[in-house]
Amino acid sequence: MSSIRRDVPERPPLVAHLAFIVALVAAPGCSADLDPVSIPWSLPGASSSARAPQPTPKALLECDDLPSLTPEELARPPREVALGKAAPADPGPPPPYAVLPDVVLSERAAAKMAQIDRAYVRKTGAHLVITSGTRDSIRQAKAMYKMIRLGADVLELYRNRAAALEIKRAYDDAAGKRPEDAITSMDSVIRAQIDRGVFISAHLRAGAVDVRNRNLSAAERRAFVKSVEEIGGATLLEESHPPHYHLQIE
Repeated sequence: MSSIRRDVPERPPLVAHLAFIVALVAAPGCSADLDPVSIPWSLPGASSSARAPQPTPKALLECDDLPSLTPEELARPPREVALGKAAPADPGPPPPYAVLPDVVLSERAAAKMAQIDRAYVRKTGAHLVITSGTRDSIRQAKAMYKMIRLGADVLELYRNRAAALEIKRAYDDAAGKRPEDAITSMDSVIRAQIDRGVFISAHLRAGAVDVRNRNLSAAERRAFVKSVEEIGGATLLEESHPPHYHLQIE
């Protein structure tokens, strides 16, 4: 049987940059109103005094706690370990639910979400929208690097301040180095945390899935919760800033 709980943020997050607007709830967290901005890979001399590029706030983005990464940022070293989207030998039809670009789901999570989506469709006639999935530690490091460059105070954005501080120190210790060197150092810290069972983001765990719910009616929300309960094998957390459901596939 699935377990369901609703989390309420202990306090609103603080921001250090007016153009970087972030709302976080619990470990997974969420960000909003951030236009994709390229990481400054070629800063001359990697000067610590260089100003980071400034994004322009836009409409609400449905992601969790991280800014978007451009294809160039994802392709630059260090590179991710391929998590692999659901791709069985016989792919068959595409999943019935909608998935935002670059969202990675394990085969197990994809199969479970297909079951939940079918149960939800029977109740509502509509499909689910998946906004985030499992994340590699390097992608986490790249995005946190970008957050810091944009002026975000990661110590205020994450409930686990001790884990955030370790990652921030790796960034600070790499001052004057190339961005890829700083990200490699941050990734090493994140990997060491995972080895200790510490997850700065729930999306570093296999089976993490975020489902959009800000456009759902009260009846549709009840239908989704009921669908998860019927299918089983997932823990459901309802988050509110911005609104979404976080599922941990068991």
